Amino acid sequence: MTRTSLEKSLRRAVSVACTVALAGTLSLGAPSHPAQGAIQATTMQSSEPVYPSASPNSESEDEDTILIPSVTSQEGKMYLAVTDTAIDDVDSQKIMDAVREAVDGQNAKILLGVDKKPNNLKGASQLVRGMLMFGDSDAMSDDWLENGKTKGYVGEGWIAVGVMLPESPDGEVEVFVDPGRNVRETETGSKDKILDAGTRYFEAGDYTAGISAVAISTTENLRAPLDKRIAMGIVFGVLLLIVAVLVFVGLRQKRRNDVQAAAKKRLKKAEVWESTIQQDLNALRRTPTTAVDARVSNRSAQTLKEIQAQRELAENGSVTEDMQGAIVEGKISEKQALRLEEQAEHLGLLRRAVELARSLSDTAGNSVKSWNQIIEQHRGGLQLLVQLIDHEGASGLQVVPQIRTAIVTHTDALDQLHERATSKPGPAEPAQLLEDLWVLRDELDSLIDLALSQAEAVQIKVDAKLEEQLFAFLPREGAKPNDPISVLRVFAPVGGRK
Repeated sequence: MTRTSLEKSLRRAVSVACTVALAGTLSLGAPSHPAQGAIQATTMQSSEPVYPSASPNSESEDEDTILIPSVTSQEGKMYLAVTDTAIDDVDSQKIMDAVREAVDGQNAKILLGVDKKPNNLKGASQLVRGMLMFGDSDAMSDDWLENGKTKGYVGEGWIAVGVMLPESPDGEVEVFVDPGRNVRETETGSKDKILDAGTRYFEAGDYTAGISAVAISTTENLRAPLDKRIAMGIVFGVLLLIVAVLVFVGLRQKRRNDVQAAAKKRLKKAEVWESTIQQDLNALRRTPTTAVDARVSNRSAQTLKEIQAQRELAENGSVTEDMQGAIVEGKISEKQALRLEEQAEHLGLLRRAVELARSLSDTAGNSVKSWNQIIEQHRGGLQLLVQLIDHEGASGLQVVPQIRTAIVTHTDALDQLHERATSKPGPAEPAQLLEDLWVLRDELDSLIDLALSQAEAVQIKVDAKLEEQLFAFLPREGAKPNDPISVLRVFAPVGGRK
């Protein structure tokens, strides 16, 4: 409850601030044209000030004292203020329960004040104006002093309602409605509906039901536009939602296009792999079998035997019917494509290995090309090591003495192995010659690996191209078509080691 007394200090404030600015405006005939009624459905206007003033010489505080109800209950946008004198005549909780659903759909805030006669107020209209000016809500328009007389005193988005209960049960209940500037009637005569909404309940003495009916009728017959900030938030929210939907649709379409493009690309590759597989299988079937001396059991001989065994299995193989059907229908899956690619890669290496085995076991004239390829590949590795140790700072690497020794010994060994390869070999000679070259290659690979590791440890910057060429020699880099030893390693027992 807010209590105010019009003593000397207040009289000065009211006289100076209000009397000049509001004396003619804070009346029942203000431009906002508030609606007022009673249970007899009477509407009246008063020319008296809406807020009581007093003579500066009056010494009676009790006569000039008024009570303005404070907000006691709130439900969403519904604010209920009941004076102490009226608190026993109404059930605030029942009122709030009754209007809960109605106020949810209302944009405006409703300030509903309830008082009871006798008091110093001149009806429900002064109750409303008193709550606006001296109550604890912000329903009063911010510019009331400048524009209240022409535009009204209730702020935008607010509806002020006053209910004045009678002193005796047979008296009239007064209802006053003052809508904000931007609040409009839903249809002509809506304010009258609000004034009459609680009539039958008031006549029956049920003030709680009557006040509830007035509040509900207010939400139905007066409407305020959505708050600008909320409206803008909704607009931006909708725009963001639209953008999100468009982005989602765009991304989904892009994904669909990407999937379709990937499927087409996968199908084209699958067709190439299928063709390659058929070519390699046909080549394997045409290549004569290589005889390997059973008495030799070193790594090279075992590798050549493994190549022959795999060749025999592959000759009877082909692309499966389900894979061929998927390619024809253009619906090959990623898993199928991966299987096909692996089969094509393996058959390609097997074909190369079969050709090498056949070539190395052939007559000297036919095999010299393959032996020279192995030897020249090795000489190239030695030359790369020479370039590495010539790098600035590389001379301090621990492996350098081993490299210098290997360059000399390997060069001599390669010359001797070349002479053996060009002479007429015996049945066991190709496997043994390959083994001797393989052992040298193992040592070369080990020196390259050590050199690269030590150079990295001491942060020697090696030329990128040189580093790439050195790495290509290492077993972990896989098979290279122009490197026979790397191809044979794929089929060697225990990963290419004895």
